[in-house]
Amino acid sequence: MGVTVANGMVTFEFLEARLPIPERWLVLISCLRIAMGAVSMRVMTRTRWFLLTTILVLLILGSWLWWVGPRPVDMATYAPADSLLFLESNNPANVVETLTRTEAWKLVDTVAGKQSHAASSGWVKKFVRWTGIGPTNSVIFTRAQLAVVVTNLGVEQDEETLTVKPEGALLVETHTSASRSKPEVERALKKFAETAYAQPTQRRTTIDGFEFIEWLAPSGNRKVVATISGTLVIVGNSEAAVQKVLAVALGRQPSLKGDEELHRLRADVQAEHGLVFGYVPAGNSARLLSVAVPVLLGRAPGNNEFERLVSSSSAKIVASLGWSSVPVKNGVEDRYRINLQPAIVAKLKESFSCQQPDPTSQPMLPDNFSSLTYYWFQNPAVVWQGLRTSVSSQVDALSAILFSSLLRSALISYGISDPEKFLSLVDSPVLTLRMEPESPMLIAKIRDQSSMRELLTNGLGFQLIDPKPNVEEFKNPEDEFAARFVSGFVVIGSQPEVDRYAEKVSSAFSKRSDIPQGLSPLSNRACVLTFANDTDRVRAFVSTVATATGASTGWSDQSEYLLRSLPYSTTETTLEERGIQRITRSPLGQFSTLLPLVFPARAANRNSGR
Repeated sequence: MGVTVANGMVTFEFLEARLPIPERWLVLISCLRIAMGAVSMRVMTRTRWFLLTTILVLLILGSWLWWVGPRPVDMATYAPADSLLFLESNNPANVVETLTRTEAWKLVDTVAGKQSHAASSGWVKKFVRWTGIGPTNSVIFTRAQLAVVVTNLGVEQDEETLTVKPEGALLVETHTSASRSKPEVERALKKFAETAYAQPTQRRTTIDGFEFIEWLAPSGNRKVVATISGTLVIVGNSEAAVQKVLAVALGRQPSLKGDEELHRLRADVQAEHGLVFGYVPAGNSARLLSVAVPVLLGRAPGNNEFERLVSSSSAKIVASLGWSSVPVKNGVEDRYRINLQPAIVAKLKESFSCQQPDPTSQPMLPDNFSSLTYYWFQNPAVVWQGLRTSVSSQVDALSAILFSSLLRSALISYGISDPEKFLSLVDSPVLTLRMEPESPMLIAKIRDQSSMRELLTNGLGFQLIDPKPNVEEFKNPEDEFAARFVSGFVVIGSQPEVDRYAEKVSSAFSKRSDIPQGLSPLSNRACVLTFANDTDRVRAFVSTVATATGASTGWSDQSEYLLRSLPYSTTETTLEERGIQRITRSPLGQFSTLLPLVFPARAANRNSGR
């Protein structure tokens, strides 16, 4: 194609054909080209403006969402550096959602007689969380991060008893302005105080420019104190605890965030994937044990000399403690890490040697029980001696004597006053069994029956009574403890429980297998495996939830059936590189223990009335 201009004519050559065009048409063609160009420019301009406007709107929307959306904080920033205990949950909404998906939660609806929760779609929660558009309580619930700190272990004494009363605070990072969250927070705390204390007295005070609200129980010995600093809500059971946390939040006192062991334990227990995380600093674990050990021994706290001795000894044995919970199918898995001093771990590894279960050599077991623990050690006596020597080698002489005495008394509840001699006469497995929570029994495979008979009759003061084929019975003179030889095993414990065990295992419902039917270990590497009936804990949890929602509980036959159909909790204990690890799977995890602590009196009343 070509163009030729001659004698006032324009000629287009197209496929070798010549088409003459008058020159005056050039003006028309030019106008058409200009018009088409203008139209094209206008279309392009509109498109560009549309694209620019769309991008601008998206940028503004994105910037707004970034500005108003919650940015997670490390809750340890608000916890005092010397906290005795630190618990955190960075997504409480996920905790509630996890619990409501468990089989145990069905009991809440059944017992309360109504639907106790309404599941909302995930996108709605995300929309409310990111935009802050919605009811204030929903915004706070979807955005909140929680933490609990224990700042002090108080001891109260009356005429007869000493009571441990920890001081602490609940920290709620609402990611919502104080002007918006304050009315909802006050309303929720008022409802809580009225539920817990019946008719509390309310008062307001101002300290250092911050308003403190207090609800005091009629008895005067319990209270709720709260204040708000920016987006942080602090609720405690004492004014001192709230003031201490507030000082940390304002940067006036050091926080727990700088504790490197806290961050290490978070990684060890995979807290980033968990529902909650708990931590006890190494410097405070001994202090907690100084209170816990007397309680476990049945002694009231308050003996300063004894507690100092336990505290100083514990500091040389136990380091930091960690805990996290993660959701599993139809339940919750708790992961515990008990870090020990390196020298203790090294000593324990010399004697802790596990043995794989032998299905052909197991004792008879009843079909129902409160708890059952297997100890799969190759040599139980060596483990016992290793535990004693590993601790005694790290503490002073007085503490070593104390620990040896405590260890020696550990089997007293089974009627065994010489544990080392007893364990030298048995093989793995050694079992502890409770058919009822208050009555323990010990079952062990006998290595030498004649030597065991000699220990019972001469060493432990038992008397052989009415020998029968394949069964030998022993009782102590006070008829407090009894022992039986049953199919190569010795069963020893309180007189009524040993008789009850013998009756149970002789029935058609007893089991003989490596693990009783319906119970499953989490792995095959644990030295210690425990199964426990969680009925009482779940019952307390359900009653507490029903009480907190204002419902009247009623335990029908159906609810009792659902309760007893729940699986046993399973716990595996192993010795790791830095200490002891325990993994527990149960219907509700530690939440079934923690929640009833909020309403202890009411939970007890509900349970006693079942």
